[in-house]
Amino acid sequence: LEQTRCLISSSTYNKWLSISEDCAMCTTENRLDSEEWMLVEDGDVGDIIKIKSRSHQKFLICSPGGHVRIAENNQILNIGGDRWRICQNFNRKGGFVLISVEYSEYLICNDKGVLSCINENYLDGKSENWDIEFQSGELCFLSLPEYDRRISCNVAGNLSLSKKWKGWEVWRFIECGDGNVYISSWTHHTKLLCSNESGDVFTTEERLGSWEKWKIELAQGKNDGVVIKSVVHDRYLRWNGNRLITSKTYEDNRHWTTWHIESAHRQTYFISSLSHDKRIGSRKDRAFTTCNRMSWEQWELKTVIGNDLIIISSKVCGTYLGSNPEGQVSLSAHAGNGEMWKFENSPHGGVFIVSVAHGKALACNKNGHLYTIEGQRGGWETWRLEPIMPPTITGEQMKAKRNSLIIGGSLAVASIALAPFVMGVGGIGAGVVAAEAVASGGSIVASGSVAALQSAGAAGLGVAGTTAAVGAGAAIGGSAIGIALSCSAKKGLTGPLSNSKKNVTAVEMNRPFCAWRSW
Repeated sequence: LEQTRCLISSSTYNKWLSISEDCAMCTTENRLDSEEWMLVEDGDVGDIIKIKSRSHQKFLICSPGGHVRIAENNQILNIGGDRWRICQNFNRKGGFVLISVEYSEYLICNDKGVLSCINENYLDGKSENWDIEFQSGELCFLSLPEYDRRISCNVAGNLSLSKKWKGWEVWRFIECGDGNVYISSWTHHTKLLCSNESGDVFTTEERLGSWEKWKIELAQGKNDGVVIKSVVHDRYLRWNGNRLITSKTYEDNRHWTTWHIESAHRQTYFISSLSHDKRIGSRKDRAFTTCNRMSWEQWELKTVIGNDLIIISSKVCGTYLGSNPEGQVSLSAHAGNGEMWKFENSPHGGVFIVSVAHGKALACNKNGHLYTIEGQRGGWETWRLEPIMPPTITGEQMKAKRNSLIIGGSLAVASIALAPFVMGVGGIGAGVVAAEAVASGGSIVASGSVAALQSAGAAGLGVAGTTAAVGAGAAIGGSAIGIALSCSAKKGLTGPLSNSKKNVTAVEMNRPFCAWRSW
């Protein structure tokens, strides 16, 4: 899943949080990339977040006297006031309040767009109300299983069905309220899936209307999959043999109306040592470590049916990672007891990968030697999973490629664009950062308040439930999708969203989308 990016606006005065040209906090009527903020979890404190400007890489601060400002990370130790709670407003459907943890004051915006923080006793019921609009979401393929085709979007926004599993076939599911979603192209991110009352399906760059809103539901009957319905027109997304349309009924041709949603990384990862810059690699019957992120270092995770156990197979060799009682690590052509693993939460910011047969944790020493060991659970035994996204190329990169050919330049730009994306340098616990947001810094939330804001799916399982997430097809430990913010269930101001499992509705539980088989 992606870095948690959002726009934050005053519900009453229609002004967005922003940063001025002289690097001061302000509000604006714009909805540009420069107004994007990242929600960053504050360490192990699950219900507390930091709010970081994506463009300026500075944090929102509440300072003494109710002043609102921004600060760089290295200034925060001296300043404080950078920690916030986001709670749903009990008096307003869909509205939220932002509360400074240090000062217990509420962020407000007046009718002139001036920001400040005030005590709860002085709230007027208007200025403290905020809306949070997600710009990120769950990345998935949309497939017609009967025909092995996926919805594809080209540079111009034209839609088609394709046999490929590449970047143009990846779609971003963005929560937009009441359990509904926008569906936008991952590569051509301004293009949103849209339909009209006549059943035509196309893309648009508008995001403020109702034609762009969709509802995902389980298909009825024997055909396993989901249906995708236009919210405003109550029509089903389908393929008619020539193009995408919507229809009033589902029954007339279920094969063309039933969709499979698959995670964009297709459960393929680099497995990296937390303590050392090493990835597990494979070659024939030998497992080793390397500093590379190439095809030899790609692994696919699968669950064993009926168990919360995982097998780890080499994407290139097709062999399975295993170990013996003596602690030696090897690859096998078949998955037996020695190739079964379970994941456990590591307090160091990743996971322990533990042999089910021998009870020993997979480890990597400073020399890059792989082994398993009993009784040790430290940094050498901690691993990060880095999801691998499919190759893609944007319109801008295609233009750069053409220009490089025209002027006789190298194809470096094109080759970089076509390389597989790694969704981050984080992983379970450490966070999964989307390729497009790696440079933005920060950490993605895999649990805690942002997970509650974002998902009641795999993130709600906690790290202990990661094997269930894998089995369901979910992105491990990072299924942050914006769900709690988007649902209409209300919660009072007395506690953070992350502690409200009893308020989770059936709509909220139908996440992540790629885990529809477990709904």
